[in-house]
Amino acid sequence: MARRKTKRPRRAKFTGINLLSAAEGYVQTSIWTEKLFNVNPYEFVTGIVDGKYKPGADGGSRISIPELLGAGSGGIGGNFGSYATDLPNAIARNLTGDWKSDKKPGVQDVAVGLIMPAFQTALVGVGFKFGKKLTSKPRAAVNRQLKNFGLGGVIRV
Repeated sequence: MARRKTKRPRRAKFTGINLLSAAEGYVQTSIWTEKLFNVNPYEFVTGIVDGKYKPGADGGSRISIPELLGAGSGGIGGNFGSYATDLPNAIARNLTGDWKSDKKPGVQDVAVGLIMPAFQTALVGVGFKFGKKLTSKPRAAVNRQLKNFGLGGVIRV
């Protein structure tokens, strides 16, 4: 006679916010928005640059979501200054850091511009992985205390 397989009880899945993962995501997003769009993630989402909301009028190198959606003077697709007339050209100029010349950036220039943020992304990933291992015991203690206060299902560190 065949043995019956016993099912293991399922663990409850955490559905809250892990603060360390959120911080890692913000740092990763910051690397790419600063290199591609020349703004930080907050400025990219809101369109508020240097304390002022002026999408399309803040210069061609700064690109935000409201600007891409047509808010401001640039219309739909944004206003990327006199040297870059379209979004791919504007991003390519941000990657190369070359907003002065009339020459369009080539594929090789863009590839070289992508090396540094890719390297930074890899380092941040390794750093957070290493940091999570080093701080696992203190974080477990904090998570236990959060559970005692009734926040265990909402927030983790």
